[in-house]
Amino acid sequence: MSPVVLELSSARTAGVVKIVNNDNHDVSLQIRAYDWEQKDSQDVLNPTQSLIISPPVFTVAPGASQTIRIISKRPAEANEVAYRMLVDEIPTAAAGPAINFKFRISMPIFIAPNTAPNLKMGWTLSAGKAPRLNVANTGNRRGRLLNLVLTLPNGKKITPPAGANPYTLAGMIRQYPFDVDAPLAAGSLVKMSANSDTGPIETEITVTP
Repeated sequence: MSPVVLELSSARTAGVVKIVNNDNHDVSLQIRAYDWEQKDSQDVLNPTQSLIISPPVFTVAPGASQTIRIISKRPAEANEVAYRMLVDEIPTAAAGPAINFKFRISMPIFIAPNTAPNLKMGWTLSAGKAPRLNVANTGNRRGRLLNLVLTLPNGKKITPPAGANPYTLAGMIRQYPFDVDAPLAAGSLVKMSANSDTGPIETEITVTP
């Protein structure tokens, strides 16, 4: 599928996504759009009518492709608007004991803010046996932290759980849990490294009580 992220704006309210079938059999797909919010560090998806997707259901032959047109009916706002487009395979009945596999692709779609994009991210780290990294995005566009690593005072490196969503949406706070062998002491210094959309991050965090 190309692109993997769709960027729209008040000046560009429509875009296209191309899906290619690299399998050796027909693939039937259903596409649905959802408002994307974050609450209590969890992604929340709600069906939306603000995006027009055409076609919403189709079948792609082996080696063929399908172009999807996406139109936003929602005007740009002060903060970036976020959606998720879910592409689901529709299982087909198979003869005999064959197993049908169903896959899902979740694609971000963003409507740029109607003011100059401004990313402001900050972080705090709590003490204790189950430390939490709080990532606050006070800007008006989403931020991402990829390859996030914390280096503890004893030199051990720890990472968040596998599959953790790297996005912190505009105006949101995300919390990343970590496992440690010994309680993390308040006042100690922890190094944080990550890759972001604005470049590499290398910083030190003072652990809070």
